[in-house]
Amino acid sequence: MKQNFLKFLLLLTVLTTVSCLGDDVDIENNRRLLIKGKVTDTQGNALPNIPVITSALGDALGQTTTDANGNFRLISLDEQFDPLDIFINVDNFYNQQVNQDYSSRAYFSQQHVNRVLYDMGSITLGKMAELKLTLNNNGGDQNTVSYEILYTPSACELPLNVYNPPSDCNLSEMKTGSLMPSSENQIISIYSIQGENVVFNYSLNSGDTQTIEIPLTNASNTYVFEY
Repeated sequence: MKQNFLKFLLLLTVLTTVSCLGDDVDIENNRRLLIKGKVTDTQGNALPNIPVITSALGDALGQTTTDANGNFRLISLDEQFDPLDIFINVDNFYNQQVNQDYSSRAYFSQQHVNRVLYDMGSITLGKMAELKLTLNNNGGDQNTVSYEILYTPSACELPLNVYNPPSDCNLSEMKTGSLMPSSENQIISIYSIQGENVVFNYSLNSGDTQTIEIPLTNASNTYVFEY
């Protein structure tokens, strides 16, 4: 009697999991994947309760959270045809509670791969930092400015199932623009990671390129550039 009840609970769990999947998900023979790793901060300290989610084209396949030591071990369903994506501290599915103080990682596959183990190793999440960069037109001068902003995004996206993938998103995001003498003041918001630098390259009146490195020492940072 007890064994039949346990079998019923197991069947109910599987049916509930499958019912949460989108209509486009094709699971072959209840095939499973193992995804494991560890999440730490930039000082190497373990980050507990960080959500880890697997999906295929937006349909969730499995989810867990890191334990007290930052480790996670997720047995996930495997989609038969669509590529696998892995999300760390990303709130895409089930309104999963993320840690708003830390950055996120998303690993995207371009195609389905017959692979049953994903050892993600150690994943580092940095504390969030925002920079409000003000581009201030002095008005009296007739200067023109072209600029390029390089920074490390707080929402890091990396390829999965490729040869020799990058390990981080260091200075991978870029914003560009140009300012005329008649341009109004602008405020550019950049979301990055504490301890990183934002690189501001600019050229005044088509002259040589100048570089300013703006350190992100706090959760909220400001910098004013005048031209």
